Amino acid sequence: MMMTRARWLYLLAGLAGVAALILALVLGLGVFHYLRAGDYPGAMQVSNHVVYRLLPNPTIRRESSYRTTDLFPKVYNWYSNGFALGPEQHAQSACILMANSQTQFLLINTQMSVTVCETATGRMMFVMRSVTLDWR
Repeated sequence: MMMTRARWLYLLAGLAGVAALILALVLGLGVFHYLRAGDYPGAMQVSNHVVYRLLPNPTIRRESSYRTTDLFPKVYNWYSNGFALGPEQHAQSACILMANSQTQFLLINTQMSVTVCETATGRMMFVMRSVTLDWR
């Protein structure tokens, strides 16, 4: 049985749809993994907020805060070395801010900032990670 032209078009459209679905799934899992990578191991999550924006450039941003009893240098080194944030950008009182921005594949902008604070009950971490698809 020969396939007609219409059947070939339906088959190609179906394959293109499946490929698009797989690509969306892989990209979604990649973004999910990127945003969750900033969770400090063993820390208690105090808050979590995810912001989605479609225009003018699609952006997903996650802002979280954590509390841990680990020593300040251990927390600082985990974020600074693990995410290539380098030395602190700004320090005030018992808090330090580390930040980094990168462009990948010419159109994906990633940003991360971490503020680590010394408190009477342990260390507090305020983490922001975002991914933006920059069409410019």
